[in-house]
Amino acid sequence: MKKTFIFWIALLVALPVVFSTCARMPDENVEEAHRKMLEAHVKVIHLDTLQKTESGLYYAVLKKGTGGMNTDSAIVFVRETIRDLQYDIKASTEEDVAKQLGTFRYANAYIPLLWRMGTQTILRGLEEMLLVMREGEIRRIWLPYWMSSYSEGGTAEHTSAMVYDLELVKVIHNMDTYQTDTLESFRDKYYPGVDSLEKGFYKVTIVPGTGDTLKRGASIGTYYVGKFLNGHVFDTNVADTALKYRIHNDQKHYELFQVVVPTEEDDDKKDKEEEGSAIKGFIKCVTDMKYGEQAICFFHSDYGYKEEGKPESIGGTYLGGGIPGYTPLFFWISIPPKE
Repeated sequence: MKKTFIFWIALLVALPVVFSTCARMPDENVEEAHRKMLEAHVKVIHLDTLQKTESGLYYAVLKKGTGGMNTDSAIVFVRETIRDLQYDIKASTEEDVAKQLGTFRYANAYIPLLWRMGTQTILRGLEEMLLVMREGEIRRIWLPYWMSSYSEGGTAEHTSAMVYDLELVKVIHNMDTYQTDTLESFRDKYYPGVDSLEKGFYKVTIVPGTGDTLKRGASIGTYYVGKFLNGHVFDTNVADTALKYRIHNDQKHYELFQVVVPTEEDDDKKDKEEEGSAIKGFIKCVTDMKYGEQAICFFHSDYGYKEEGKPESIGGTYLGGGIPGYTPLFFWISIPPKE
């Protein structure tokens, strides 16, 4: 028993060294060497109990899914945790994992990632797995380096095999319908009876203004709190709110955010956006507000960051960050009384 244990440990230590050596072999020999080493790892460490695909992926179903099937044209929400072959965690979407690693930040939303199937934006091996998974399913995947490119023949993301825990959370076949249903569910739960002003845009006055209606074309100072519909605060210029939600940044100036109220000519330019300006939904919310008014607006991503989202570069082991594409947003906006 002791000898077996020592052999396992020795193999775990040796694998990265051998994989590194493989990188110096002629190209035609590299993949075969990796195949043999991964096969040995599976045989010794996992007693040859894993399932294998024709492409060389090994996997185990940790939890069977009972929801909808995936397709090669769907948009999917996934959770993932990435480990090396020593099973040390390298990255994760999971809040619990971040807390275990001591990297947890309140600024991170820890929500599922949004991936688009069939667009060469998902590692080939992971997309292969996702295509045969159902909603709610979790698989552990031993991903060989040659399946860690985004297209066949493309550059590999990894130089050795990595281990992925992949959960298919939700499959979306029509994102517009999904967002509309999500907004309506949010409305029904928190603001029942409120009608949309336009498709996918809702506004509720919390504190009526007592001053004049904002003048078209004027630059107006605003306070705001931006949230996802799950309540996660992603941005604010109210210092007390930033402290409350533990996202205060000492480098940030918590002062009024200036917004130019659109003119009637601007209203006719539906897609008018300028770099550095507020998003369309924020400006639409401010339009027709009064001095002293407080309002909330929640809206479709067409009024926000659309399909591109707003990426944020975050170091460490967290895989998320920023505002994902196709994300409905919520804003509380306050216009101070006119002096």
